[in-house]
Amino acid sequence: MKTNIRLYALILALFPLAVSCKKDDNGTQNLPTEIVIQMPTAGQIVLNGTNLRVEGTVTDNNVIANVTLQIRNKTTGAVLYASTVPTANVTFVRYIYNWTVSGITTQTVATVKVTGRDVGGNEGFKEVDVTLEP
Repeated sequence: MKTNIRLYALILALFPLAVSCKKDDNGTQNLPTEIVIQMPTAGQIVLNGTNLRVEGTVTDNNVIANVTLQIRNKTTGAVLYASTVPTANVTFVRYIYNWTVSGITTQTVATVKVTGRDVGGNEGFKEVDVTLEP
């Protein structure tokens, strides 16, 4: 009886791992996409009319389908800039986006969000907040 209880306990302990690590059609484990934002840094101040450079990497054990950048007003949720770039048959992408900040009339905290999606539909994202100044 103790052996059965231990076996059930082991199965219950391992079940979340089996559910969270899906495999694709080729039997490859489908891990979450990893995003690194090197630029901008949290709290960076960017003036209206100047360039906001967003730079970093996306890594996935599956083929990366696309990388999306979205910059939105943190208070209102309004999208200030958005771009999606499809990728080639790769598992690593170095991205660089340049947006000329425009239309900022008052100090605005903006969230820079980078999302990577693999061909299996798995995605990951990172966010960093910056301050836009008129």
